[in-house]
Amino acid sequence: MEAFSVSLAESLEPMADPIEVGGEKFIVEFDEQGGVLRSTSTCGVEETRRLRFSFGGRNVRYFLIPMDKGKLQVAPVAYYVHQRKWYDTAGSMVRDFQDSGPQDEALHWTDRQLTFNTACHDCHVSQLEKNYNPEDDSYTTTWTEPGINCETCHGPAEAHVRAAEAAEAEGVELTDLKLLRFHEDLDLAQRDATCGPCHAKSSILTRDFTPGELYFDHYDLTSYEDRDFWPDGRDLGENYTQTGWMANQCAISGQLECIHCHTSSGRFRFEDNPNQSCLPCHDKRVENIHAHSRHPSEAGVNCIDCHMPTTAQAFMSRSDHTFRPPSPAATLEFGSPNACNLCHHNKEAIMGNYAGHKKEDAQWADKYVKEWFGNDSGAPVLELGRVIQWCRQGEWEKLPEILSYLEGPNCDSASAVAILRLLNDCPNPEKWPAMRKQLENKHEWVRATAAASLQYDDAPETTKGLVKASADRFRTVRIRAAGSLLGRDLSVYSQEEQQASKNAHAEYWNSLVIFPDRWSTHYNQGIYFDRIGEPEKAIAAYEKSMELRDDIIQPLINASMVHARSGNSAGAYDMLQKALLIEPENSLVNFNLALLDAEFNKLKDAETHLRAALETDPEMAQAAYNLGVLLARDNKEEGFRWLERAAKLVPNNWNYTSSYLYFLQQTERGSESEAFVLSIVDTGQAAPEAYFILAASYERQGRISEAIEIYKKAKLNKYLEGDAKRYAAQMEQRLRSSQ
Repeated sequence: MEAFSVSLAESLEPMADPIEVGGEKFIVEFDEQGGVLRSTSTCGVEETRRLRFSFGGRNVRYFLIPMDKGKLQVAPVAYYVHQRKWYDTAGSMVRDFQDSGPQDEALHWTDRQLTFNTACHDCHVSQLEKNYNPEDDSYTTTWTEPGINCETCHGPAEAHVRAAEAAEAEGVELTDLKLLRFHEDLDLAQRDATCGPCHAKSSILTRDFTPGELYFDHYDLTSYEDRDFWPDGRDLGENYTQTGWMANQCAISGQLECIHCHTSSGRFRFEDNPNQSCLPCHDKRVENIHAHSRHPSEAGVNCIDCHMPTTAQAFMSRSDHTFRPPSPAATLEFGSPNACNLCHHNKEAIMGNYAGHKKEDAQWADKYVKEWFGNDSGAPVLELGRVIQWCRQGEWEKLPEILSYLEGPNCDSASAVAILRLLNDCPNPEKWPAMRKQLENKHEWVRATAAASLQYDDAPETTKGLVKASADRFRTVRIRAAGSLLGRDLSVYSQEEQQASKNAHAEYWNSLVIFPDRWSTHYNQGIYFDRIGEPEKAIAAYEKSMELRDDIIQPLINASMVHARSGNSAGAYDMLQKALLIEPENSLVNFNLALLDAEFNKLKDAETHLRAALETDPEMAQAAYNLGVLLARDNKEEGFRWLERAAKLVPNNWNYTSSYLYFLQQTERGSESEAFVLSIVDTGQAAPEAYFILAASYERQGRISEAIEIYKKAKLNKYLEGDAKRYAAQMEQRLRSSQ
């Protein structure tokens, strides 16, 4: 971080032509104070803004311009150092999502996510005071020094300065520095934690991290549940090193830390001989790297070329810190990059375009890797990627395999966290025991995630585990447990346990108020107030969130639900209509509007919104069910198809299955019932009632052997509760005795 000065301007290539961004044209011009940004709108309005600061420099330079109310905004144009060219800042940040989800879009350059004071301050200046005024949404931000200063890593220096001055006055050597010394005073975990906050995609839970403390006392961390990572864990977004580091086997073993390879300023210690960074642990491979890598000496291959391949996003290069071996097979299956094809590439590949490889494509690379290292090479990477892919795509029929991986030896903390978070969308109750077990995981990140994910399981054993977690050594675990304990009756627990929960609750609330200038802060406060039964405060928090971001629908959806539960259907409808203007194709908005339309007896509008929801999300079983009921009442064949679809999408929902059976009976199509129920049972995930009604039907027809077989299936089904299994076993025994 530095002031935009004349000397800085002289180091940049002058901008020859304006760059168009979002319909406006921008050009940077240098002057006697440094430089200005001139813009011309689509209607010809011209504006000039002073370039005040620059940050970055190794790969790119971003620039800050003063805006109203003390905001410092990232300029719409940035500078790529290596090619000495100007480019569209936000346009370069668009990520190349290759899954079936929504595609990324560029932010408008004035978006608050590109406001320095709001979103991107902590890692570029030292000892920043945001000084935000919520009354008028303004800032008077200050900082001690631009860039990262000594205190960022060595702690507060006031005592050090006093001691140094006293030693100088006395003419003696300063022996006690009164500072944290990295190697002498901090252990490995503390040293890595000092680097982590700036090299991660994370949630900040406190504003008081100081060197010597541990990462998960102040932060939570994003993992592969986020689309900024490929399913196999490769980094797709910015340089989110910390998540990859959590999956690094060298780091997990306790044999490697950040400052083994990097200086405190982030420079690479082994730039002249990169292979030295892998010593002393891998001396045999380092000594014979050509045999290990299968590349001749003239190729100049280093360990990091294969195990830390460099890719780029937004013109910023990043190295893969998982250290995993190259896996072209993962490229073929998931689209993620691999080290082989980053060397054997067309020139665009290094910047993220992997589609246009020449003959050295992923199949070509995969062939050689398997010849050299066996057909199982990369199998752990593929196994992880498939599990994450199943979770992302909601393939919950694979839940046994997912839970087996979660509890298996190959599941590191980053993988476990991703799975636990993705399981939030899984409707199958058999997930809960496996998730509860993770409250005892050895890693605090996993325990915290399990605590958060157990919010919707009200089983007594879950509450017991969360109460224990609220007294965990790590604050992130305590905070996540406190969030999940909201609204639960803890009167049966000891005074000591209740006090621990109260203390954790206070930490949880503090984590919700540290960023009053962010819409998400007030959104999360709305959720908090809603869950503790204070709807008026919840609505006020959601409204404040809407003031800060009027283009985000989540506060509107949540506010509509609070209104609906309070009996204010008109207020709920108004919120959803506003949300619909922002995202007219959103399935949840359309679905909830349909429910309110039905309440107001506006059945044609309800049908329209249900169809819109299913157009966006064909797997939305609730919408299929409601549309089916709406149409089947008039004996429309389409209604029966939607009811059948809802039942097959969620076979363990007896309401969906029984509703379809009801309409079949009402329209004298009962003869179709048996085949339908059998198809539900054959999924292996049917509700217990489906087994019992089918077996009873067989018994009435005298088909005893078939009835026994159905009861046996129910008895052995791992998804059914114990009472249902016991009943099935009793009925099976009764029928066998009668034969």
